[in-house]
Amino acid sequence: MNAPAFTVAGLGSRHSSDDAIGLWLVDNLTGLPEDVRREQWEDADALNLAHRLLENTGPLLIVDCAEMGLAGGAWRCFTATADANMKLTPHSRSISTHGLGLAEALAIARELGSTTVVNIFAVQPYELALRPPAETTLSEAMQARLPQLLNALQQNIDTLRKCMPEEV
Repeated sequence: MNAPAFTVAGLGSRHSSDDAIGLWLVDNLTGLPEDVRREQWEDADALNLAHRLLENTGPLLIVDCAEMGLAGGAWRCFTATADANMKLTPHSRSISTHGLGLAEALAIARELGSTTVVNIFAVQPYELALRPPAETTLSEAMQARLPQLLNALQQNIDTLRKCMPEEV
């Protein structure tokens, strides 16, 4: 039996400038193997995210914007384990477009029995201003950073896939 597909899911909102980075990066992935599935979880709230986490049976990489206290455009990739310290911290400059947030969605899914391995590729935003959707809603600074971020994401997908079991 084959292993469940590896899913790369973009999160975000095209109405909030750099919050769309996860959507943009997943839209622009190319040359992915057949066992890598791309999904867009656009404008999803915490309950919606928890539901999608429960439906997912294979390894998952969530690509999203995250306030991490880093320089704009910086990224981190990490595994969200049940004991990870992922607490919602209120920030005066923005609110989560996911309602409660990704950390809470993960907690809800875990409480409901999800055992999915969840990795997160998080990108520090430059700006999170509300704006109508357009061809490119990302800030100019984020647009300049796109080639490096896309390359980093593709490298992380390759690395994570090497760690996946071949059969279940």
